[in-house]
Parts: sequence; C-alpha cells; structure tokens
Amino acid sequence: MTAIKIPNRDHKKAWSELNAFLKEAHNVVLFGHRSPDGDSVGSTLAMRLILQGKGMNVSVVMSGGLPSNLLWMEGAGQILLEETDGMRIDEALRNADLLLCLDFNALYRVGKNLEERLRLALAAHPVPVLMIDHHLDPFDEFDWQWSCTEASATAEVVARLFLEGEGSSAISKEAATALLTGIMTDTGLFNHNSSSPSLYELVAALLRCGADKDLVVDKVFHNFKEKRQRLEGYILYEKVKVCREISAAYFTLSLEELERFEVSVGDTDGLVNKPLDIEGVTCSAFFRETVDEGIKISLRSIGDIPVNELSRQCYGGGGHKNASGGEMPDATLEQAVALFLDYMRTHHTTQNK
Repeated sequence: MTAIKIPNRDHKKAWSELNAFLKEAHNVVLFGHRSPDGDSVGSTLAMRLILQGKGMNVSVVMSGGLPSNLLWMEGAGQILLEETDGMRIDEALRNADLLLCLDFNALYRVGKNLEERLRLALAAHPVPVLMIDHHLDPFDEFDWQWSCTEASATAEVVARLFLEGEGSSAISKEAATALLTGIMTDTGLFNHNSSSPSLYELVAALLRCGADKDLVVDKVFHNFKEKRQRLEGYILYEKVKVCREISAAYFTLSLEELERFEVSVGDTDGLVNKPLDIEGVTCSAFFRETVDEGIKISLRSIGDIPVNELSRQCYGGGGHKNASGGEMPDATLEQAVALFLDYMRTHHTTQNK
C-alpha cells in the first residue's frame, strides 16, 4: 500500500483518513518506542482508552521497561513488555487487524527484539501499520502517517485529532489526564517547545474533559525515590562539567555509578535539563553507559543551537531542534564526550564569527 502522508495542520483531513482505518478495525495493537517516556506512555494509554470506548480490543506493546513515576496511569499495568510478555505479544499480533505506532518515526525505534517480532508477524499476517508522531524525518514504512512536527508532543497530536474529529465526548477524564501527562513531560512542565497560544487552548480543552493536572504534577514531577534525588545532587555537585568557551555543560554516568544509586527505568529522565539552569549554559549533554547498548546520549539546548543536527552528525540520532538523542553502540564514555566537545567547538566558533 502506498503511504498516505497528511500535511501538518490539516487535522480534519488527518482525522478523516485515520477514521477510515478505525472503522474497519476490531483488534488493535498500539506500539510505543523503546524505553518509553511520559509522552510515549501518555499518548498510547490515551489512545487505548479512546479506542476501547469504541468497542475495540486494544493491546499496548513496548520494550525497555516503564518509568516508576508513570505506573499510576490508567492502563499502565496492562502494557505488554517485550522482555516479559513475548507470548502474549505474539498472540496479540496474530489477532490484530490494525497496528498503530505512536511517538516514534521508524519501526526500529521499538527496540531490536520487538522490531523482529513485529516484522515477522507482518510477514505472516500483513495488516495496515499507521503512525502518529511529532518528530522530524519519518521513515517511509507506514501505510498511513501523520507527522505533526510543530506539535509539542505526540499527546498533543492525538488530542487534536479526536477533539477536532469527534469533539470532547471522545476523551474521558482518564484519557485527558494521560494526554496532559504526555504534553507536560515532553515540554518539561511547559519550559520548552511550548510557546504557541494554541497549545494552552488545547490544555484548557483537556482540563474541561476532566484532566487532573494536580495529579500529574504530584505523581510525575514530585514523586521521586530518595536515591534518585541523591543521584541528582551527586550529578550537580560532582559530575557536571561546564565549558564556558562553548556555553555548554555535560555529565556522564558509568555503570558503576548507576548501580551505586540503584538507578531504575526512568530515574534519569529530565536530568539532562538541569545544567541549562546554569547562567550562560545554552547546551547540555548527558552520556550514560549501558550494559549492552553502548553509550546513550541525551542532548538539550536553548535558542538557536540545533542539537538534532549535532545528534545526527555525531551519534546517528535525531529528534527536535532543542531536544534530541542518540547512541554509540561500540564506544566509551570518553569517546562520546570527545565528539560532543569537538562538534560544539566548531559550532560555537561558527556561531560567533
């Protein structure tokens, strides 16, 4: 099937195309990206609730574990994880008549093992694969895609689709809370990529649907384990290196350090933003050693520093202008840091000629 691509702002057109697929669907499998964040979990769980309200059987599939501060969300306990629920995932894929991918722009983003399961299932039992996302440069491997790159979060995209397509009756209190979670986490409590008046109009609409903003703030942003808070203090006091000549800061965490602070899934989310609070720092990088995936890199910036381009050139990654990431499977922490510093010195010099 030829992929259908919808222009960013044509919400009604997008809804019409999406609804044509939904009308034919009975068993839907939703996918989030590997190591899901608040937007991935929020947008998929909201979609699950909305589609269940239409009478569909819906499974949510992810890999890499769930952050502990998102487990309170409606339906989080029913998410199938590749690491523990392989047989149930295979069964869901065999029965599926529609697959819907949210908050990622290429199938490899679900993780290597889950991608293999997915592609094997599609080879044996082809069904439409749809994508709803807000990241740049989507791969051309979906039967239908709506990549709304101007949106703050995929949760915003999902909310606009159903509010404009069906009205507020389609979004329950629980779904609205999940969508608000996605928006609040991907914007860092409205600290970045969140200057559009239309975003706040949408948030108001979600609040009218019953979204519990105070619950999101309490559970997601003010509910950390003691060791996670001590890890943040350790990073700020011991680890952050400030490079004034390039207006940047970075920090690393080795496997030994991660084990010392008993870091679990999601505990490091948001830490890369902390150095941006330092006066004069406009770019921040976090380098994390992993057991079997090399070095993971998170990048954040303020203003006109395009860290998605940095990630693309140095780490084979991508993302947004001010928030991006990548990885180096066969590198050391020192090698990953050296690439960052070399790029930033060149970039900084260019910016200031």
